[in-house]
Amino acid sequence: MSACAHPIPWAILVDYWAGALTVPETDQVDEHLFGCGACTAASARVASVTETARQILPPALSRARLDSLRAGGLRVRENAFSPGERRTVGFDGGVDLLIHRLAGLDLAGADHVSLQVLVESTGERLFALDHVPFERDEGAVLIACQRHFASLPPDTRFEVTVHAATVTNVAYTILHQFPA
Repeated sequence: MSACAHPIPWAILVDYWAGALTVPETDQVDEHLFGCGACTAASARVASVTETARQILPPALSRARLDSLRAGGLRVRENAFSPGERRTVGFDGGVDLLIHRLAGLDLAGADHVSLQVLVESTGERLFALDHVPFERDEGAVLIACQRHFASLPPDTRFEVTVHAATVTNVAYTILHQFPA
């Protein structure tokens, strides 16, 4: 493969795969890619990264996103949790995704919901997210537990904060068991 005299900048390839270019810009990139092996190879690398990023799920999902994943063939098991509940769940081989349905929340007047994920035994905060999706009608937040979460400590505590006229904090502790 020969070098390109006028390579397409990486940022343009990212915008191309993200669908952020105008139609004329997209046509121009397409035309160049059809005739340039070096840029086509670079474009394939960007496409691979983009596709991988699209497959990564955020820790909190909307019901619509979950329904879409199920429709796409993902094997999902839902676990419903009540406020303050502490329970062990297992991630078995017949499941692609565990959904922890953190229920019992008064979301009727919620402006937004935030989430903290902590290690129960140490109090260490693993991460925090503001403005997570929530299901107002269900009174729940849907947490997507994926296989790579096996690297997290098994005593994970989810703290949900409902931001409304008054702020409410609710905790759920989920002890995870992953197959060895």
